[in-house]
This record gives sequence, C-alpha cells and structure tokens, in this order.
Amino acid sequence: MSALFNHSEIQTLASGIDHSEGLCVGLQGEIYLGSESGKIYRVTLDGELSVVAQSSAAGILLGLSIRSNGNLLVCDAAAKTVWEVDLERNIWRIFCNQVNGQPLNLPNWGCFLSDGSYVFSDSGDWKKSNGSLIRVDVRGYASIWSTNFPNFPNGIALSADGKELFVLESTPGCLHSIEINNDYSAGNPKVLCEMEAVPDGVTVTTSGALIISCYRPDVIYLWNNGDLQILVEDVEGTYVAAPTNTVLAGTNRDLLIWPNFGRWELAKLQTNLVGIPILIF
Repeated sequence: MSALFNHSEIQTLASGIDHSEGLCVGLQGEIYLGSESGKIYRVTLDGELSVVAQSSAAGILLGLSIRSNGNLLVCDAAAKTVWEVDLERNIWRIFCNQVNGQPLNLPNWGCFLSDGSYVFSDSGDWKKSNGSLIRVDVRGYASIWSTNFPNFPNGIALSADGKELFVLESTPGCLHSIEINNDYSAGNPKVLCEMEAVPDGVTVTTSGALIISCYRPDVIYLWNNGDLQILVEDVEGTYVAAPTNTVLAGTNRDLLIWPNFGRWELAKLQTNLVGIPILIF
C-alpha cells in the first residue's frame, strides 16, 4: 500500500518537546502540547516554542482541549485527573478526578459534545479490558457514559454534525462510532474498522474522512467510508516516529501537525485535507 504523501514532504515545526502525546489548537491558532513531565508548551505556526504552564505534580499529560475562556482541559494519567488549567496564572483546578466516588484510572482524551458537556476516555489498564467513557455535564456532574469500548479506549472525536462520536480502541486496534442520543446519552455503537496497529488519535475532516495516528507502527492512516489508506509513514521512525495525535491547523485548517513522541519533535505536513471546526465551551 503506497502512502498518499511522501515523508520527504514532512517538516519539523519545533523540537525539544518532552515526550508530547496530546495537542490542541488554541483560540488564536497557536498549538498547545502536554508532556510527560507536566509541562504545557505553546508553539506558534512559525515554530516559536515556550513553556506556558507546569504542573506541581509533574503529571503525564495526554489529551488537551481548549475552552472559550482560554483555559485548557488536560488529561493527566499520573495524577488520574482531568485538570482545568488557567494558563495565564498557572493555576491547576480539578475538573474531574472521580465518578460515583471511584477514582479515575487513566484519563486519556476528551472532547465537548454539542450541549457543552465533556466526554473523555478513561483507558483503564493495558490489556485488562476495563476502560470506559466518562461524561461531565455542564453542572460538573461526572458519570460513566459508555462501557462499550473496554479495550483501552484512547482517542475520541465528535462528528461534523455532532450526532456521533468516533472512538479508537488501542488493544486490539479498532475504530468505532457511537450514536449520541437527543438527551446526550450514549446510543448504539458500530465497528467501522479493525486495525493491525495501536491507534492513538483520530481527527475529523470536512469530507467525512478520519485521520488516525498510531503509536505503533510509525504511520498515520486516512479512513474514508470503510477504506483505510496510508496517509504518511516512515519505516525508519525518523520523520514519523510514534505519531500519537494530530490536529489540522492554519488559516485553512489544512496543515497537519503531530508530535513525534519517539523523537521529541513536532512535525507538520501541508495537505489537501480540511479539519472541521472544533466545538469550544
């Protein structure tokens, strides 16, 4: 299977980033990334890198989501907490750290639904099939939203019409969708694609195609209505090195950006794919 883009088209946007997995686009088009030492980085599209916040708990930061007030929701695997981080004052407040009195296990990735509630994957233990999806409603009440994806649920993304959620399981690799009911409860799940890979992140495009980035192998896929193609890969793990998650950024939302977890770098690739606007609350 030939790739849609050659790895020679990939450029390094920034380097010296401490094992970043999660990233998001900020309100002004900047990129935010977490790290495994509790740092939050800001990167401009010109490649200017700075540390803008630091967790006192030195957490392992995974999924990031921007809020309308400029704060970030940050999934912290080490602290077993989703934080709301005030970047201007480096204040970390607990957004969610338990469900029904039970602590979280491994909060990994989240996104807003159309009503302003926040759903995130609690991945559970590796290959123990004890993961779930958690929903925090607009009042701040947390509940288990779905247990249909126990096999290390990882990246999730809302569809363009807001009517379904795309969910990746990592072990074994599988792409699912799940309907969102009118009351924002979880509806019927559906398997879209089984994968011989460890998929990590999913990004939605305006065409309906999904970008799937993988921790292993060093590849980013494009799933389009049942067809799985290689978007870009690197068997040497140099230009594409454990690409954990992706965003489509820039003025036209067609610049694909991802952290190379294996090389402490942030990569970029100009594409003909356009990302959907992400809901922000």
